[in-house]
Amino acid sequence: ELRGITLSDGNLDIGAAVPLAVVADDPGDRTAFAETVESAGSAVGSVVAEALAAIPEVLRAAAADLGAPALRQRATMAGNLANASPAGDTVAALYALEAQVVLASVNGERILSVSEFITGPGRTLLADNELITAIRIPSPLPGWGYWRKVGTRRANALTKVSAAASARLEAGSITGFSMAFGAVGPVIIRVPAADSLLLGKTASDLEGPAAERLVQAIVTAAASHITPIDDQRSTAKYRKTVALNLIGEVVLSLASHLKENQQ
Repeated sequence: ELRGITLSDGNLDIGAAVPLAVVADDPGDRTAFAETVESAGSAVGSVVAEALAAIPEVLRAAAADLGAPALRQRATMAGNLANASPAGDTVAALYALEAQVVLASVNGERILSVSEFITGPGRTLLADNELITAIRIPSPLPGWGYWRKVGTRRANALTKVSAAASARLEAGSITGFSMAFGAVGPVIIRVPAADSLLLGKTASDLEGPAAERLVQAIVTAAASHITPIDDQRSTAKYRKTVALNLIGEVVLSLASHLKENQQ
């Protein structure tokens, strides 16, 4: 069960022991995982293949940016969550997906939002007698995702700043939007007031001067919530500047997706 991936009623559950290499779709790893499951029966294998295909792009990209291939063979999202670092790569993506964590103990099961589960740097609501059994991406799954990690190097680097976003789309309109920033506060930062500014927008709303005004409004709404620190990896000023600049990149990426998929 801890190594399972299931898609049920639109909810995607990723077992706590599923390696990040599978989530990231590292070359060969997802295929090997599916083949292992298929050995239990073709029906089971087809269900897993469907669930693997449903992993949101923002989560795949964040998992692929975490560490080196050898590390991703052993590391898991559950471990990333339990570590509760504000610089955790998959943690930022899970915040943007409004994900949930499934916990189990002898007393039963409980489900918390990821943002509720993490209470501070290195702190969570995991009880002494509990374990994480799965990460749940609730229905409806997003139709678009964005991920950007800024570090000292292009690979195998700790995060200086990260930005993750996901959107639900219907008939060319944004019906749901969520953005999260990593390494710019004591926990992953979300700003619902900024997210709401994109609701109902279409491709035409994200072009030209209107898009520039919208980006500035989002930056203004988010600025006071982004409160990074100086440390050995970067400065607070650099982190905040980059985080706010990434908002424009998020909107540009979403606008491009909407335009490409216009009916």
